[in-house]
Amino acid sequence: MKKNIAKTYEPAEIENEIYALWETSGFFNPDNLNIAQNAQAYSIILPPPNANGEMHVGHASGYVVMDLLGRYHRMKGEKTLLLPGKDHAGIQSQVVYEKKIKKERGITRHHLGREAFYKEIYNFCLDRAKYMRGQEKKIGLSADWSREKFTMDENVVNIVLETFINMYHEVDSDGHGMIYRGERIINWCPRCATALSDVEVEHEERVTKLYTFKYSSDFPFSISTTRPETKLGDTAVAVNVSDKRYKEHIGKEFIVDFCGVSLCIKVIADFGVDSTFGTGALGVTPAHSAVDWEMAQKNNLPIVKVIDEQAMIRLGFGKFSSLSVAEAREAVVEELRKRGLLVKEEEYLNNLSVCERCKTAIEPLVSKQWFVDVDHKNFSLKKIARKAVENDEIKIYPERFKSVMLDWIDNIRDWCISRQIWWGPRIPVWYKGNEIVSQIASPGESWKQDEDTFDTWFSSGQWAYSTLGFPGGKDFKEFYPSSTMIMGRDILPFWAFRMIILSLYRTDKAPFKNLYFTGLIRDEKGQKMSKSKGNGIDPIEIINEYGTDAVRLSLLIGNTPGNDLNLGKEKIAGFRHFTNKLWNITRFIFLQTDQVKIVEKVYPKTLADQWILGRLQKVIEQVTNHLEKFEFSQAGEILRDFTWSDFADWYLEIAKIQQDENTQKILLYVLERVLTMWHPFMPFVTEEIWKSFESDTLLMVHTWPVPEGHFLKDVSKIEDNFILLQSVIGAIRHIRAQHKIAPKQLLPTIYFVTGEHDTFLTSQKSIIQTLARVQDISFISSEQILSSNIPFAVGGIQGFISQEGMIDTEKEKNRIKSELQKTESYLKNIEQKLSNTEFIMKAPKKIIDELEEKKQTTKQKIELLKEKENSFLS
Repeated sequence: MKKNIAKTYEPAEIENEIYALWETSGFFNPDNLNIAQNAQAYSIILPPPNANGEMHVGHASGYVVMDLLGRYHRMKGEKTLLLPGKDHAGIQSQVVYEKKIKKERGITRHHLGREAFYKEIYNFCLDRAKYMRGQEKKIGLSADWSREKFTMDENVVNIVLETFINMYHEVDSDGHGMIYRGERIINWCPRCATALSDVEVEHEERVTKLYTFKYSSDFPFSISTTRPETKLGDTAVAVNVSDKRYKEHIGKEFIVDFCGVSLCIKVIADFGVDSTFGTGALGVTPAHSAVDWEMAQKNNLPIVKVIDEQAMIRLGFGKFSSLSVAEAREAVVEELRKRGLLVKEEEYLNNLSVCERCKTAIEPLVSKQWFVDVDHKNFSLKKIARKAVENDEIKIYPERFKSVMLDWIDNIRDWCISRQIWWGPRIPVWYKGNEIVSQIASPGESWKQDEDTFDTWFSSGQWAYSTLGFPGGKDFKEFYPSSTMIMGRDILPFWAFRMIILSLYRTDKAPFKNLYFTGLIRDEKGQKMSKSKGNGIDPIEIINEYGTDAVRLSLLIGNTPGNDLNLGKEKIAGFRHFTNKLWNITRFIFLQTDQVKIVEKVYPKTLADQWILGRLQKVIEQVTNHLEKFEFSQAGEILRDFTWSDFADWYLEIAKIQQDENTQKILLYVLERVLTMWHPFMPFVTEEIWKSFESDTLLMVHTWPVPEGHFLKDVSKIEDNFILLQSVIGAIRHIRAQHKIAPKQLLPTIYFVTGEHDTFLTSQKSIIQTLARVQDISFISSEQILSSNIPFAVGGIQGFISQEGMIDTEKEKNRIKSELQKTESYLKNIEQKLSNTEFIMKAPKKIIDELEEKKQTTKQKIELLKEKENSFLS
């Protein structure tokens, strides 16, 4: 009995049902898969999104890559785990929740107290995580939700705390700990009142002022800065080593009265100074610039703190003390004016560092924080990470990012891991008088725990193994190191590096075998998506409009590792059209076949059968190879071309002609393998179609196809013959289009000149007649050729189309005559211009060359039109 499916595919009506079918099956859990006992394990530990918001199109882009790989390896019979989770996102979540309670209840965290605030934000994150889980399911993510983790889960937190404790007790022969508490330059947000990692800092271009001035009237030269208020803490001036203007001053010290504050300024030389910036002489403020801090360490300069944690000027700086940074800047500039020391004031486009969450300007401050020594004598995190990357223990895609990673590793500074916030795991250090202990539980009465929490990256950096039950858990033993890690290129140096160093430190193994970077998603014009521009795309909205499969395809095809992708609704709509095409192909096949079943063996009888089966084997091989090499777009493009062009446009049309049981089997055989290969890309429509097959398994666990070699025997000859058939049909179709012959109108007769291809053409006669819309085919000798017939030639085949009854001869003659007159008139105008001496003298050479070219092409067109006109006279 023929299977009839709906005329149109409506994703909104079936996608929730299909996802529920997958979940009910239990196959997201690798322990439930019906696979060989010794099956290879494949795992992806999904990057945990922040548990304070919702899925954006960047998340969706990563998820579709992860899910494609998961579905592909699951269908290959591997024990596949996609492990999901959420990140507590320390400072980001705290800022979001503080804004929420301020807006809704008019209170701050201090009204609640630390313990109550912690409980509330914990529940808030769990609630948002549940909402985001629904969004992740909407994109088709086949993750094992029974294993879902949260960075604040007790077992995960304990592993994080143990890492700190181990590092704290890692002390070298000089008494230096791998983790230490000390003063270093850090990013400080005055609004959030905490240290920030580099990834929590954004950069905004803002027009500011560049000031050029002297410290005092007796100082030998001027300096330039955008922050005159910080000059209150200058201890040196840096100039380039090769700058001859300042050579005589290098090494000298000057005692100056800077706006009423006494400074001791030493002139130092540094290769990093840009001689073209301002005067080429830069004030060095070690306490308020990371670059200046490094100079101070190299040159043994004193550190003078000017700005405090509230972005106010500290005591000890005369009339500037207790002023805000902005107020102090104005006051210093005004004082310089009064003293006649301000040389120049100009506008300058500055790259300002701001807090990622609250957009407050960052203050680089020297602060007492907890740090990880990344180049510790006992265990150099830098060196082991470099070795792992350099030796390809981790294969990086795209390969060019390997050098980016190595460059980052080489330039990494000690890592500040403490944050002055309430949300997140607290530093496991306890104090009692002068005693200090590092352990998870309190040592007893009167011991006070450190107030700071961990940098989020210290927790998420251990995600690769903490989620798997390190060190003795079954999942850790089976799935670590994971097969592949997918992440956005924008967090390459931050998260990837931290995962590598922490995993190597705790497990002695790299955390994953492959590291694949996605690019950023931009709008269709290549601009960054943002709320202010109104060019963002809500993935759930577009899924509701176009269906999940169309969205997934738009994020996969045309995308390459590490490169940004332009995405607009037009592209998504195009893939919605392709989803419909696959549905319609299926619907046609089901209507052609008596029973929709899995066909194991097929036997080609015709050239078309041989060709489609040979092409299919090649496509299986190509798609598989591209997926293995993480070339998802190439795999999708090859599969799309085969599905639409080879299968739909050619074999399906020929199947209408062949119409026998053998063709039905081949249609089902090819369709089954096409659906299987498309499933990782577009799982919903393929699974819905699969429900119509007589199968006791879901498509998501159906076996991935492998090429059958016997169909590739003589494949080159078969392809050459089929290409010849396509060329003949294409040539006839081209002539039809040229003469504007209606698709329904049959051409009277096609004449082929007798030759070596007679047998081939005779065997394909019915296909040529049907697909080229021809009434009859005849063979003639070269002596029988009529000049009135329209000629064509392809691959050694010479053919002619009879014009009898095909076109209105009189009408065509008049059309050609009219076109010839217009063309000759156009030529005459060109020749008149080119014969005009005055025009030739004044016109640019480019114009004259273009006219000469037009003259030649117009002459050629006239010759062709005359030939056509003469053909009607013979």
